[in-house]
Amino acid sequence: MEIAQFNQLLEASEGTSLEFKKSLEFPEAVCRTICAFANTFGGYLLIGVEKQKGQSFVVGIKDIDSEFQKLAAVVSQIHPKPYYRPTEHKHDGKVLMEIRVEPLPLSEVGFFKKTAYRRVGSVNEEISGHNLVKFLQQRGTVTFEENKSVATLDDLDKEKIYGLLEKRGVDSKDHKPIPLESLLASLGVANNLGEFFLKNAAVLFFSKDIQRFFMNPEVRIVKYRGKEKSLEAREYDHRFIDTLPELLEAIFKAIKEKTGTVGRIVDGKRVETPMIPDEVLREVLTNAVGHRDYFDPNGTLIEIFDDRLEVTNPGSLLPGLTLKNFAKTKKHRNPITYTLLNYSKWGEGLNLGIRLIYRTLRETKLPDPEFENLGGMFKVTLYGPLSGRKSRPYGVVTERQSKAISYLKAHKSLTAPEYAKLAGISHPTAITDLNDLVAQGVLKKIGLFRSSKYLLENIKT
Repeated sequence: MEIAQFNQLLEASEGTSLEFKKSLEFPEAVCRTICAFANTFGGYLLIGVEKQKGQSFVVGIKDIDSEFQKLAAVVSQIHPKPYYRPTEHKHDGKVLMEIRVEPLPLSEVGFFKKTAYRRVGSVNEEISGHNLVKFLQQRGTVTFEENKSVATLDDLDKEKIYGLLEKRGVDSKDHKPIPLESLLASLGVANNLGEFFLKNAAVLFFSKDIQRFFMNPEVRIVKYRGKEKSLEAREYDHRFIDTLPELLEAIFKAIKEKTGTVGRIVDGKRVETPMIPDEVLREVLTNAVGHRDYFDPNGTLIEIFDDRLEVTNPGSLLPGLTLKNFAKTKKHRNPITYTLLNYSKWGEGLNLGIRLIYRTLRETKLPDPEFENLGGMFKVTLYGPLSGRKSRPYGVVTERQSKAISYLKAHKSLTAPEYAKLAGISHPTAITDLNDLVAQGVLKKIGLFRSSKYLLENIKT
């Protein structure tokens, strides 16, 4: 770590990814912190620093070699052992230790003395009982779609199975002689090693009557007159529940019918266009159904207004994902569902990507979407022509933004502070300009937060 970054850590407050310790004298407290960092987002532990009344006091370490040995003994008590990187630093003539703890893979959970911990603010929280189950679900260690189902082969619709195979370009007649158990295992929805059983994913895609097993794969569509929500303004309220491909077909058709078309002036002529482009609607609906949390008993809610469409589904962003990075980080809560939706040709929406949603909306002169992580729920708002919101230009590079492109043609990379200084603008405006170029496909962004850099799209990282 560079000296400037290390100094920033010393000045920062303790939180989700940072903690100060005077020494390694109390190893159990250090173990809990390292375990919590590893189970959350990783973090930095600074040894030789004391925090009092919001201020950092560097006390230093007398015997750094001894502290390194203590650290190795401490980390060995955590299972599985997380990856950590200790570094020696000097500050005002005093020796400090910086410990960078990397997060464990989502498939693993760290335990110290048979107890798991996670980081909540600046506190190490013990995870046990129901909270541990919920934590494992959120990490994807325990997945709904992989769980053993009580359904049997007689509960499945064979035509749905063969229909999916045909959409993959496979002639179902060629596969009918093959045992159904083997076909389902090849699709990942059944266990065929040892005891045969169906997974929940088989019910989500192929059941004859999904309501016999689950009620939460339900989508409720509500249409309001005007732009405000009220009982008096509600003119349509219908609940849909079916296996996932059939569910998507039904709700896509219903939303298209209820949103209708909007008259717009294009090149001096009035034309009727959909409130929301089909490609964008398919992407949002497929993500809502494919990425939702099926452990949550609630269904998905879609609300239609004159000026917008709101889609709210159960399931927060997975650990490590934020509203800033989820669009370019591929993590799937339901990987089997993701794959089968691709096979069912709803994968066109999944493959479209958030960046291309922005691009499609801007090409059709519609406002950017709005994403909200609501703590257990995820909400997407798509604005139509009547929203009154300004659309952002696509493919238009301003004179100011051209300075960034010219700079990158002569240099390897560009940071937001460098661009702000170059263009004579504020740091927030610089970030907006650069991210707009990313959305247009002109630049690409690497790194997070202060370490973020921008490169021309055709430059390999």
